[in-house]
Amino acid sequence: MAVDLSHNIRFTRTDVTAVKLHKEYVLAGIGSSLYIYKKDTLKVVSIHDKILEGQKIYGIEIFEDGSTLLIFGGKQYIVLKRSNQESQLFDFSPGSTVCDDWLHSGTWLSSTKVALLTAHNVVQIWDVSKTPLLISQTIGKDNSILYSGLLVPLADDVLVFSGTVFSQIIISRCKKEKPLHHLDGHKGVIFSISCCLKKRIIVTTSDDRSVRIWSVGGIENCTIAQYWDCASITCVHELYGHSARVMRSCITDQYIVSVGEDSCICFWGDGILLKRVNHHQNAPIWSVSADGDHLVTGGGDYGIILHPLSTVTSFSDSEILKISEGTPKKIVFTARRNVVILKECGDLIYYNMIEKNETLCELKHESTYIMLSISLCKQIIAIADMCGNLNVFIENCKGPAYISKIISTKLSIDKILSMDWAGNRQLIICSGSEIYVIAAKSNDVEIISKHCLPYCKERWLTAAMIVDNLLVVGDRCGNIHFYMKEFNPIKTFNKVHGRYGPTSIKMESDEVITTGRDGTIKYFSISNNENRIKLISSQDVGFPWVEKYLNNGLICGFQERTFVITNKRNNTKIIEVPCGGGHRSWDIVSYFDKINDKYEDMIKLIYLKHSELNIITFQLSKIVTRDIIKGTHSKEINCLKSHILKFDGTRILFISGGEDTTLRISTFIEDNYQDEAILKQLSSVKTLKTYIINDNKLLIVSGGGRAQICIKSVNFSKNNNEINIKVEELVDYLVKGTDKERKGDKTWRNCSIDFDPETRIMDLEIIQTDKDTYNIYTGCSDAYIRSFQLQYNEEASFRYLGQVKYHKTCILKTHSIKYFDQIILITCSTRGEISFWDVNEMKTFLVITSNKSGINCIATRIISEDSIIIATGGDDNTIHIKLLNIQDKDFKTAKVTQSWTTDKFHCSQITGILIIDDIFVSTSIDQRITVFKLKEDNKEIEFIKQIMTDISDVQGIDLIKYSKNNITVCVFGKGVEVITIELKDE
Repeated sequence: MAVDLSHNIRFTRTDVTAVKLHKEYVLAGIGSSLYIYKKDTLKVVSIHDKILEGQKIYGIEIFEDGSTLLIFGGKQYIVLKRSNQESQLFDFSPGSTVCDDWLHSGTWLSSTKVALLTAHNVVQIWDVSKTPLLISQTIGKDNSILYSGLLVPLADDVLVFSGTVFSQIIISRCKKEKPLHHLDGHKGVIFSISCCLKKRIIVTTSDDRSVRIWSVGGIENCTIAQYWDCASITCVHELYGHSARVMRSCITDQYIVSVGEDSCICFWGDGILLKRVNHHQNAPIWSVSADGDHLVTGGGDYGIILHPLSTVTSFSDSEILKISEGTPKKIVFTARRNVVILKECGDLIYYNMIEKNETLCELKHESTYIMLSISLCKQIIAIADMCGNLNVFIENCKGPAYISKIISTKLSIDKILSMDWAGNRQLIICSGSEIYVIAAKSNDVEIISKHCLPYCKERWLTAAMIVDNLLVVGDRCGNIHFYMKEFNPIKTFNKVHGRYGPTSIKMESDEVITTGRDGTIKYFSISNNENRIKLISSQDVGFPWVEKYLNNGLICGFQERTFVITNKRNNTKIIEVPCGGGHRSWDIVSYFDKINDKYEDMIKLIYLKHSELNIITFQLSKIVTRDIIKGTHSKEINCLKSHILKFDGTRILFISGGEDTTLRISTFIEDNYQDEAILKQLSSVKTLKTYIINDNKLLIVSGGGRAQICIKSVNFSKNNNEINIKVEELVDYLVKGTDKERKGDKTWRNCSIDFDPETRIMDLEIIQTDKDTYNIYTGCSDAYIRSFQLQYNEEASFRYLGQVKYHKTCILKTHSIKYFDQIILITCSTRGEISFWDVNEMKTFLVITSNKSGINCIATRIISEDSIIIATGGDDNTIHIKLLNIQDKDFKTAKVTQSWTTDKFHCSQITGILIIDDIFVSTSIDQRITVFKLKEDNKEIEFIKQIMTDISDVQGIDLIKYSKNNITVCVFGKGVEVITIELKDE
């Protein structure tokens, strides 16, 4: 059966198994396609689709003048030559060359010859000047299967490094029969070998989680073959810095870099671990390459990241401020990046960072409990004590740098416990049960409004914000309160930020965003018309103490004793400073500074440690990585649904769930595929279904491990050319667990235990029964069908309806058919049974057997008033198609009248099937997509075409759109690929 490769690839996201830095370009092997990017702009220069036929690219070798590429992977290789066209950097080659064994390494010997190392330790020399021709083969005397290898061209021979399955590295050369050296020491298979002739070192990585550095001695000229015969090779360093298998390494001018399955990049120098960073969302890092300035990595999250090598050492400048006698208590940066210091004695110091001098302001306080707060613009400083003495200073914004006192008064407020700036104009003061909003009035202050703080154990505020007439505050017990003009709060959310309270509150458009010391960011929506406030979602950022937002989507906080700054999008740590912890006084400022005629994004941190003022300045361009391709799921994608926005037909929306316990909402437009929202679940997401409420709203129901059901609504809006996506979390329900875990109203004393962590929701179905009522049916691993009801208008209510058990084994798939006014539920089990259910009575009325084992996919289509066609695919590699005949429009009379079966289209488990008019599309673990249809006489299945996908471990297929001439589908598994299949050959 021929495989057709003439299909249109819209985009591919899968494991990046090969990367290469060359001058101003970054080359990447994604599946069987080659992508070339400009290093400075990160824009794609050219894409060479499917240059290897069904094999992933594992190696990219560039000839010394950059005119020719050698690409290899699996059993194939191809040579691409430089193009004269502007649209393509290299000419497309008509086909690859297939070798008789798997290829581990390749190198250029001349402009017309290449050498390839196979998995059975054979070196092949090929002439690639015209039609590829095998010139010679050198068979290694050590008959061992290789896990890795490296070919190094010498002046008069080829040096061969063979990484064996027996933990040994064999060094040989083609013109000598016996091996030259055997390197022992690793305790696992060898995954990679790197060599630098200039430095005379060899670097090996292994299954034993170690990196070994070997020194090559006794060589006068490393490029001459005979000197390797008598070289002395010794292991000088055995390095351990990874917590999983070390997959690759590379040698730069200054460092040795290793990457592994633990998602870590380790930078080594003289046998010392200089820096260890985590990237690619905890997915394995499969490939790495470096030049003098940058490192590029490709990962199992389908992303490519460009790292500046300057991040290893020269990433910050540090200094310690020396002030006059006295112990500093609190510190803040001002708008001009000077420092205001409050001493233990109560005096205030204004420190000029440029002139390195200080100005003392003596303050008279009646209490030792003194509060200092600075406005959002960092120009106005307020200082108050518990007895009500208030002083307000303002920094001069132009000319000489100094602060001047503008207000000095005593407030008629008893026992001030907290003081916060709510913007730049109002101070929020809390005295226990009462909250005061204070603003300046000439040289004094006035109370604008007064509110009641509901009772809590520690009754004071930790954060506040005013926008228009809305006051939002957070108290020490983690509660968030919303006030308008009323004395009491109009809305309270209890304990949303744990027992330490929120750390910051900010407003963006119609959302309130809060951070807290519980490691989360909370999002609240506000409706101006009805003053309705809802907690719509929560995001876990990966460290326990989230402090506040910075510029460019960065978030700062503390992880135990370390100050951290992370990227909100992928939770990648950018900065880590061991400052001692967040309980001490500190401040941070983000700004732009002109360095070498270029404006750079800078961050300045100040903190107290051992009564010293430590200041660290970071230049972000030297430490911040850049995404060439933004990563997405770090493990297999189990389920995916696509949706084309009606008000913007250029974008495709993807909702996907995977083994990495995340549900992701992504958009695709003009080759740009990126995550818009990332939602965490307790365990793997096995299934999801969507229901379109209207053109701007979508309902998502997902389920999976830990028997968890999550329901979310997604709202879409368009602002200029940007699509705004807002996700509201409606339901988070555990089928198994305690009542407390189900978030019920019972106290812990009355909780009943129904704990079974092994129960999984394998599939589910949504059926709308009324205008705002939806029934959800779940097929579970314990063979039960469980039904639930969702009432959703503006508020959501969710309740359990019941459960029924008919199957004796795990239910793999659920599906529904709307036949006139009847709704039929279909379930498929691991025994190959297809059961039809009356959802009103939850009883089966028809059971048929199709596959010999588990059914992984099902599709149906109503072809007439009395005929329905059903197609299934399963673990037996067989596609079954059945025709149901129905009499008198009563589905309960359905009988199978015709059946078709074929096992010729796939060689492994079938995981996806679609019915589109009279066309069937199926996909399988074997990475084939098959298009077929029933012949006109309905007696045989007619094969149309078969194509290959680069997605391994295929879990399913989803239809995006179709026409008479082509079908656009999305295949998902270990990645995602959108393919347009031409139905009619030209």
